[in-house]
Amino acid sequence: MIINKFNIPILLTFLLSFIGGSYLILRLDNISSNIVILLTLTLIILPPMSIYWLLIRPRSMPKLFVYLSFIICLGASYLIIPSSQKGLLNQILIWLLPILEVIIVIVVVYNIIKSIIRFKESNKSKENNFLEITRMSLEPKLGNGFVLGAILTELSVFYYSIIGWFKKPTVFENEQIYSYHKTSQIKTIVIVFSLLITLEGILFHLFIQLWSDVAAWIFTILNIYALLYMIGLYSSVKILPHIIYIDKLIIRLGFQSCIELDIRNIECIKTAKEKGGIGEKTPKETYFAMVNMDSPQYEIFLKEPALMKSSYGRTKYVKTVIFRADKPLKMVEEINSTIKSLSNG
Repeated sequence: MIINKFNIPILLTFLLSFIGGSYLILRLDNISSNIVILLTLTLIILPPMSIYWLLIRPRSMPKLFVYLSFIICLGASYLIIPSSQKGLLNQILIWLLPILEVIIVIVVVYNIIKSIIRFKESNKSKENNFLEITRMSLEPKLGNGFVLGAILTELSVFYYSIIGWFKKPTVFENEQIYSYHKTSQIKTIVIVFSLLITLEGILFHLFIQLWSDVAAWIFTILNIYALLYMIGLYSSVKILPHIIYIDKLIIRLGFQSCIELDIRNIECIKTAKEKGGIGEKTPKETYFAMVNMDSPQYEIFLKEPALMKSSYGRTKYVKTVIFRADKPLKMVEEINSTIKSLSNG
């Protein structure tokens, strides 16, 4: 325990001393090429190893931090080594960075495949879908933060844009589901933006190709991804409805965001005020579970703030939830009825 207490100061002192000394040595006159090679290799290997042994391993931090620390140390080495002496480093980066990217992709894909296997094995447990099983499998390795949120968001885009069309909302025992896509403008938005993305992709691909074929294809790939995102969003709003389950209420906007409320935490439900316009700022403590072009229907006021989750692992606590549904009156009546039954014990 005494050693762990001083690990971080020791690590910082070592890194600052080593990096500072390397910076000065590499700028000396008449420095030999052998010393440059030795310092370059040491800068690439020694700092990541010291970070692992003194910081990551003792604290049992996720293995992803090993890769991140290595990438950061590579960037620091690139800044430290003078331009005239970067020959070896540039050669290393040419083959090392692609290898690192492939390793990270393999690790992620491997864990996802394990998740799929676990999903198939846990079909008896109907409470978890594929994405939930994936989250449960990756969370111990990646933590419950931005990295996991980003991976789940990207998986959601492809899952709902490709597989989602063959899925229907799953209804479990004691669940009441309420759709919200039939009376929403989201279908119109998706169609219009999909057409614009397609036309823009074709025109800009031809234009950028005059300058660079690689840049043109990168832009086209990004447009294809944007198209899949729009398709996946519409698919997800159809198969991810609002849910009332015993004492829980789940309000969603496709895979983009959701909030799970304890119905006992609901103070009241009122008719929502019309928004001022597309450019109107969203209050920080309000969750708008709808697209900007839709008119709000009802607003839920909470006794205590509740956690709202959105794409890429973003979260915030909100006091009010504004939503809409295809059968709003029926949904509100069911919520109020549940509130009364819970308050009566």
